[in-house]
Amino acid sequence: MTENSGQDAPRKKVSKKRAPDLNTVYTINADGSRNFLQVADVKGKWHLRRNIVYYLLLAVFLITPWLTIGGKPALHLNIPDRSAHIFGGTFTNQDFHLVFFLLIGAGLSIFVMTSLFGRIWCGFFCPQTMFMEGVYRPIERLIEGDRIARIRRNKGEASADKTARKFLKHVVFIALSWFFSVAFMAFFIPPHELITLLPFFPGHSTALIWSLFWTGMLYFDYSWFREQTCLIICPYGRLQSTLVDYDTVIIGYDEKRGEPREKGVKSGGDCIDCRRCVDVCPTGIDIRNGLQLECIGCTNCIDACDDIMDKIGLPQGLVRFDSSRGFETGKSQIFRPRFWIYAVVLLSLTALFVVRAGNRESFHITTMRSQGMPYTIDAGNIRNLYTMHLQNKTDEEKVYFISAADDALEGYEGVSYIIPQPRIALSALGDQQLTLFAIMPKSSYSLPEDFHFAFTDSATGVVQKNKVRFRGP
Repeated sequence: MTENSGQDAPRKKVSKKRAPDLNTVYTINADGSRNFLQVADVKGKWHLRRNIVYYLLLAVFLITPWLTIGGKPALHLNIPDRSAHIFGGTFTNQDFHLVFFLLIGAGLSIFVMTSLFGRIWCGFFCPQTMFMEGVYRPIERLIEGDRIARIRRNKGEASADKTARKFLKHVVFIALSWFFSVAFMAFFIPPHELITLLPFFPGHSTALIWSLFWTGMLYFDYSWFREQTCLIICPYGRLQSTLVDYDTVIIGYDEKRGEPREKGVKSGGDCIDCRRCVDVCPTGIDIRNGLQLECIGCTNCIDACDDIMDKIGLPQGLVRFDSSRGFETGKSQIFRPRFWIYAVVLLSLTALFVVRAGNRESFHITTMRSQGMPYTIDAGNIRNLYTMHLQNKTDEEKVYFISAADDALEGYEGVSYIIPQPRIALSALGDQQLTLFAIMPKSSYSLPEDFHFAFTDSATGVVQKNKVRFRGP
């Protein structure tokens, strides 16, 4: 062997292109700079199903504020008046405890969904993914071209074409962000009123500030921050590891079938290492590395791989929905103890919410602490002052009658009551503060005694008794 024979031997070409791995975040470079993803477009059955869900959700978001039920908005949150119309029901600040059931129920629903199907919420129902993949990214492709065209244009020198495309894209993004922020505000300001205030909300500086704030946030998110919202801010990906198990259906790579990877189709496993699954991933992962925090379950890799399998004449499903048990043994167990525990708790909370919401009071009385001493003594009589807040929780004007309960302070002689407004009318969702007095001769008083004032709804006859305490020296 000659001295230079080792140098003359052919060397295997090593690619210097960075590949996603399990130890680093692909969208962040080693020096801390951002590695901007240029996500390739993909078509397929899952892409179609996902887009149907996206546009149905988008339609619900845009149309719901315009719908009415019983003459009232289907969904409207009136923050200044501390009330809300939610699908035919009217709720006030006194019903805020019901939000607890909604939040816990929503959380448990996501737990159930995740334990069954992994991060299907992120891929199909999350607003972040819906707007990014269903609205902003398709517009970017329409203006700047496909993945290869965008990469070449971004690497090239500045040109009129490049500048014009970038400028147009950002103008459209700002306009869309403003449109969606105004659409969101329609849940708080009746849409017919909101339209008359556009575009600068005259006389409504708060609305103008919020519209500008949300426009800026949406534009920043969808034009620059993008997948970092899912990777850095959203805690759901980190919860994933505690919610999934061996039988959770996730998007995965069939390693038994795909390995060893070979560029050719006549040797090795079915995976030809084309990296198509990486190119279409909106968070820049390689699904072949296994389940990862960055995976949002968008199914792009499934459609991309199925398309390649069709082209090379191999069966689809190299990347597919299946459980870890399914990938290893071919069998899955969907319904297991964890699911039933979540389901029972969720159904219990739902039933409790329905009962609580169905048994809500049509009006509410709150006893407020009066200033000063709880009682005064005048001409041998003990006088107690009570301050109460009466709230009409319905959408109709109501008339209420106020009196002492029939059994109030029984056994005490000489008791009398002063009720300045025994009849009071309240507008829809109206409220008023009331002052009431109870008077007892000092000679009759012995110990503090509880009694009730009665509030009667004149239309329905419903009576609520509010307990108070008579105090003396």
